[in-house]
Amino acid sequence: MRTERKRKLGRPGPITRYFLRRLAQAQRDGRGRGSRAYTRALAEVIALFVLMPSIALFSIAAGVCLKVQPGLLAAAHGRSPLGGLLLVTFSLVLLGHIGVGHRLRRFRRDPTAAHGFDSDRDREIAFWQKLIVTALCGVAAPLCAVLMLASP
Repeated sequence: MRTERKRKLGRPGPITRYFLRRLAQAQRDGRGRGSRAYTRALAEVIALFVLMPSIALFSIAAGVCLKVQPGLLAAAHGRSPLGGLLLVTFSLVLLGHIGVGHRLRRFRRDPTAAHGFDSDRDREIAFWQKLIVTALCGVAAPLCAVLMLASP
């Protein structure tokens, strides 16, 4: 009960702040009102805080596994791993929607929830957060995995 009360009274966490910044931007741009803006902001939060770190972890894990055991891909017996990757990706999106969406559901029908996050500074912070996470998880980690495989 104490943590629930603290969560309601305290400052929102980094995921919630990023969500509110993107919700404010979606509402301001006029690309969506109400539930459409909420869904757009939620999808971006799931992509940034669930899928991107997963890409980084998968690429590093794949690099380590292939470095330690090079014949791992040949053991797939000619089958494409695409089906498994699609299943894992869909599962991550579903888990992200359940986990993150549950925490952010209270903002779905509140049109004033993001008003405190609709400044130029907030848009700049959200831009840099997205750029840094994308650069680290989507570029740097896979590149490290490739370089690890290429090294002797």
